[in-house]
Amino acid sequence: MFGKGVFQEEENLLREIIRSIDKRVDYSAKEGAGTRFTVHVKLRGDEADVILNLEDLKAAGTDMVKRQQIRHKIKARCDHLDKSRYGDDVLGLKPARLLRVSPKLEVPAQRGGFGRGPRR
Repeated sequence: MFGKGVFQEEENLLREIIRSIDKRVDYSAKEGAGTRFTVHVKLRGDEADVILNLEDLKAAGTDMVKRQQIRHKIKARCDHLDKSRYGDDVLGLKPARLLRVSPKLEVPAQRGGFGRGPRR
């Protein structure tokens, strides 16, 4: 999958990170300029690219913070691809999530005037 400079352990680490996000994601990696490389992800016919740093991927083997940063970057891009989860992305994912989770308005019960009881 990778060209020069990337070893089998980094490839396995990248596969493990992507599989922890979603097992249905197809991906391929391409070399970029310098230490950067591009991960091309595909989910249900939609495609996107994520640019990662090779040094961060190597550090992610031992550093859990770097690993979570890489996972978060790929997951954010994959969430944009999953239309069944949020529908059409008009506002963006964060407002869509907030609107979906927000409590619905309750219509207050109509009260009588100035604390008086019902008419008799």
